[in-house]
Amino acid sequence: MKREELQKLEPEQLIDIIFNLLERVDKLERKLNAYENPHTPSSKQRKKNTEHDPNKPRFPGKPPGSLGGGIEIPPADVTEKHTLSECPEGHQNLEYRGMRTQRVIDFPEKPLLVTEHQMFRYFCPCCDILIEATGPRDVYGPHLRSAVTMLKNLTLSCQKIADFFRQLGAPTLSAAEVQHIIGEFADKLEQPREAYLREALKNNYLHADETGMRRDGKNQQVWGIFTKFIAILTATAGRGRKYFKEIVGDYKGILVRDGYAAYDECVSQRCWAHLLRECRKYAEKNKEIELQYIRVKKIYEQMKAMLGKSPSEVAITKVKTEFADVITCLNAIRQGRKLAVHLKNGGKEWFTALYHLNVPLENNHAERGLRHIVLHRKMMGCYRNEKGKKFIDNVISVLQTWKLQEKNIFRELCMVAMQT
Repeated sequence: MKREELQKLEPEQLIDIIFNLLERVDKLERKLNAYENPHTPSSKQRKKNTEHDPNKPRFPGKPPGSLGGGIEIPPADVTEKHTLSECPEGHQNLEYRGMRTQRVIDFPEKPLLVTEHQMFRYFCPCCDILIEATGPRDVYGPHLRSAVTMLKNLTLSCQKIADFFRQLGAPTLSAAEVQHIIGEFADKLEQPREAYLREALKNNYLHADETGMRRDGKNQQVWGIFTKFIAILTATAGRGRKYFKEIVGDYKGILVRDGYAAYDECVSQRCWAHLLRECRKYAEKNKEIELQYIRVKKIYEQMKAMLGKSPSEVAITKVKTEFADVITCLNAIRQGRKLAVHLKNGGKEWFTALYHLNVPLENNHAERGLRHIVLHRKMMGCYRNEKGKKFIDNVISVLQTWKLQEKNIFRELCMVAMQT
């Protein structure tokens, strides 16, 4: 509606229009908050422009004081000598003055090697049987199968992987064969995954988080539990508490997590990274809340300084008292009451780490661990069946664990592929 048309309306009509607009704005803000809140994954957040912020450079570069950069070149497998017999002008009386070396990493001219294995057969007259020397039975060797699984873990589709290897010299490799290879690894990695899960549950604390993943068009869930060196992912039919209990059983350690109610039965440490994001969201809209946000950040810094030092009860009580006062102040601000309820609902779970050595205050490790699932969700949309679930549960879990343990994933997969 144009300005001229608005000027002709009666005051009662203008009031109706204002109230309608306010109602629409409220609905839009609620819808926006469903996608932009402190719990929204970074992959779904709108990126804020930093070009007009003079205090936040667009490309910060290497942090001061960090170690030198560059890439690490492995030792040479083959040496090639490049010599000269004459200069560019044609003179041949050249004097040797040294050399420069340059190591180059590349594929061989023929990336795939086809080996014919001849298994000789023998007859044993004593046993009256025909025996054959042991040899491979698969058309595709362990190195190729391992590379196929690594590419699938990097979110490539089976068809793209097949196309890639056909270009390298495997003309018969199909998408169906790629899927079969991945299924074999999913079965072989089931026992290592179960062993890693048992080891993780012995840890004194776990990180836990979950994210959505559709199965054949239906909304389902992927749960993740993490230690410093183990990642366990589990695709389930829902987000209810019973699914999480099926994974961790009666785990007695500390659970570092967000505020989702499915974790409430465990002894918990609430994530302060989530809390700070929540407070910052409210602080951006209200100056009074911003003061309380600054206080919460100071409390967080004080608690970080206490970690691993067995702080006295006096120091802990001081922090708790300050935190309780923040809740009281937020309750006195109309726009801060919802945030005050959030802080109050966390209760003593905000301070669990102060009573247990090495337990962190943030759940960032779990959020980073689930990013890989988010990438798969973006690329493939959903998984279709039990084979897809096995790939998530077994293959992604074990490969992520090997990555955390800084193992060579390709070599580990080759060792698995060679198992009968």
